[in-house]
Amino acid sequence: MNSRLIPLLLVSLVGLHLPKAFTLLYLLYAVLFWQTRNAPAVAPRRFWPLLVLAVFSVGYAWTSLHYGLWSLRGRDLLDLISILALPCGGVWLGARLAQCWTPRQLSWLWLAYGLGALAYVWVVLLLGRDAFSSSMLEIWRQHRDLSIAVPWGEQGVMNVRSVEQNASFAVAWFFPGLWLFLRKERVRLALFLIAAGLFGLLAVLAFHGRIGLLVGLFSLLPLVWVAASERQAAGQSLKFSAWALSGLGGFLLLSLVSLLWGRGDITSRLLARVYDERIDRFVAFLSHLPGTFWGGQRLSFEYFEQQRQVWVGFDASAGDLLHNVPFDLVVRAGLIPAIALLLAVVPLLCRSLRQLGHQLRDPASRGHALISAGFLIVLTVQWLFQPLIYADGLLFYFGFFSLGALAFAPVDPPRFENDP
Repeated sequence: MNSRLIPLLLVSLVGLHLPKAFTLLYLLYAVLFWQTRNAPAVAPRRFWPLLVLAVFSVGYAWTSLHYGLWSLRGRDLLDLISILALPCGGVWLGARLAQCWTPRQLSWLWLAYGLGALAYVWVVLLLGRDAFSSSMLEIWRQHRDLSIAVPWGEQGVMNVRSVEQNASFAVAWFFPGLWLFLRKERVRLALFLIAAGLFGLLAVLAFHGRIGLLVGLFSLLPLVWVAASERQAAGQSLKFSAWALSGLGGFLLLSLVSLLWGRGDITSRLLARVYDERIDRFVAFLSHLPGTFWGGQRLSFEYFEQQRQVWVGFDASAGDLLHNVPFDLVVRAGLIPAIALLLAVVPLLCRSLRQLGHQLRDPASRGHALISAGFLIVLTVQWLFQPLIYADGLLFYFGFFSLGALAFAPVDPPRFENDP
């Protein structure tokens, strides 16, 4: 049995959110640690993000203990171990794996996680909406539910947004797959990505979700970048492309202004789909930012929600969330851990984008680079529009491993005969 199939199986099971999924994640890391024991060393100076990432972990853990949000027993102790070990350990292990696996092999990891997550979404939809005993149409008829029953896990019922996020990976691969198919590049892989993307889109529509649609929109960005790079390499003028992008941006801006200031039922319906209450909440929170230096558990304010035209209260002590990872971190642990996290993650993200840019230029690796880019897009959108350690926290922690693997991939990756 190929030794690389074991991590792929474990990753898919983690994405499936099976019971004891965190145990499976630790087991995955143990297997990868053993498989990379002879990995070429990475220059220590490149690991400086781990220092500020450690400041985040320690600061988050200390603040949570100081304010009584966690204790040194039970599930809290396991959460404490995870926050101290998994961010730095994930980046370090991902960097080691990138020295042994090719970017193509790494893309299979992201694909395995995404397919496991997609399978989890559809199991929840089929069982939670009782599609077998009634009709498949029940999956879409109940799309406005706020919660749904899940077949396993500590909670018998979960927020639909926590389930929906698992379909975003497949959605991120739909347009890249269609693009590859139309160009007749990696046709079998393209058809596979298109099929997975369609199932992901159907799940997002069943949940009446917007995050998944936003991911699909952002998945066009790597394709635009590749098209612009090819035109530039061919010596063609980018003037038309620049004008087209400027015109599209102007059209979107004018559309947004008309939605915000227009009147009528059509405008209201469009506004309800485009405008998000997070915007009002973010703006109100930023005005209270100076009072959250050491944590904002006592933070309380009111803000006016434009979409419903009502005043809404925010109370951190009651468990209210801002649905943004850095902002929620400020409320939970203060500015210092939040800034430390951003100082570590932003450089890793920039390195990852640079490495993906190199891979996207090569037609031989482009299909798998688009898979990796889709995974990175999902991570970014989740951080911007989902709560801190969203859902069960698996993707939050696995994201650090992913960043490490993408950011530390060598420019000239190793080659193996048995590259899957």
